[in-house]
Amino acid sequence: VGFPCIYGFLGVELPPPPAAAGNKVTFAYFPIVGRGLQVHILAAEHGVELDVKVAKPFGEDFDKDTEAMFGTVPWMKDGELELNDSMAMVQYLISKYPGPATPATPEKAAAAGNIWGWCQDYYGFVASPLHDIILGHSEPHWRNARLTDTLAEGGGGDDGKKAAVGKLKTLHDRRIGYLEAMLAKMGSPQFVTGDDYSYADIFLFTIVRAAQKCKGMQV
Repeated sequence: VGFPCIYGFLGVELPPPPAAAGNKVTFAYFPIVGRGLQVHILAAEHGVELDVKVAKPFGEDFDKDTEAMFGTVPWMKDGELELNDSMAMVQYLISKYPGPATPATPEKAAAAGNIWGWCQDYYGFVASPLHDIILGHSEPHWRNARLTDTLAEGGGGDDGKKAAVGKLKTLHDRRIGYLEAMLAKMGSPQFVTGDDYSYADIFLFTIVRAAQKCKGMQV
């Protein structure tokens, strides 16, 4: 569901949405770095005001287990539309409320979606399992929920943690190696898909920033 790091620790100053926009979307998440941070940044850049609800256990505004359609956060509602998946939220925001992160052509949209998918894969199979290790979630429930089983061998304890982190480092090096090779082949562009900024840059930023600023990830 995210990383144990408060937004303010990131050194990220989110600009207020333009006062004239008048768009207000209800959004529930934890005050931590994760998939939800990209929605905060995207909304700020596109002039969409978020009515933020802090979900349990960090606050009492929203109970994901009883109020969210999939029992997870981030969760978002705009009018009658309710969304419980970050990909759907991002795609909706860039389409409904166009702004600087909205791709200008079908080709650029495909390129942005391609890299966003890479980030989602990395988040799900590297960053999220590492989050569980940091917080000591070694129970089968957590491993199954993450669609991975880095703690299957060795169980809990220091030995199990060391083995699990080693597996994730191998996967991390491989996945990051592909991304870095691609960027080098592109001539090290200013943005992740080339010369144009997109929502894919936002997701990659949240992952990199979490690794830089969240002490738990230093393992």
